[in-house]
Amino acid sequence: MPWNRTVAVAALALLSLLLPVPAVMAQQAEVDRPAELRTGSCSSLGDLVMPLAHLVVSLGDPQGQASATPVEQSATVVPYTVTNLLAADHVVTVLKSPEQPEVMVACGVVGGTRNPDGTLAIGMLGVNDSGLSGIAYFTPNPGFDNTLITILLVTDGAATTGDSTSEPAAGS
Repeated sequence: MPWNRTVAVAALALLSLLLPVPAVMAQQAEVDRPAELRTGSCSSLGDLVMPLAHLVVSLGDPQGQASATPVEQSATVVPYTVTNLLAADHVVTVLKSPEQPEVMVACGVVGGTRNPDGTLAIGMLGVNDSGLSGIAYFTPNPGFDNTLITILLVTDGAATTGDSTSEPAAGS
């Protein structure tokens, strides 16, 4: 297993130990959450750098244990190196749905210590009572000036998908 996959698996395993998960979770219905790469911080969003692939839960025939926690995921190749992204303030945001793009449900600040292979993992924290958290993983593409951004989110099971009536907008 390549080093960056080993780190991603280890990060998800650690994350799963930290999150309270109900004893039984049914496979979620289809999820469609827009994601974005932006300048700024989670508390003060800047300009849109580029949209990222929407987060989805893979549909199909569930296998393995029925109590497995569903993972919302996306992967997008962006035309920036990890070094470029670290040179200025950037965040990764996840929005509630295409119908509610003004409501942010998770945000992660791009920064931290890079792994020896150049990859970078950042924490994605839930906002607006979404109950979501996870990681965004930045994998450089050697020989090209681009990066694969993979976002993986899980719900803690205690919260809904952010249906609170007091949710602030993504830019607030």
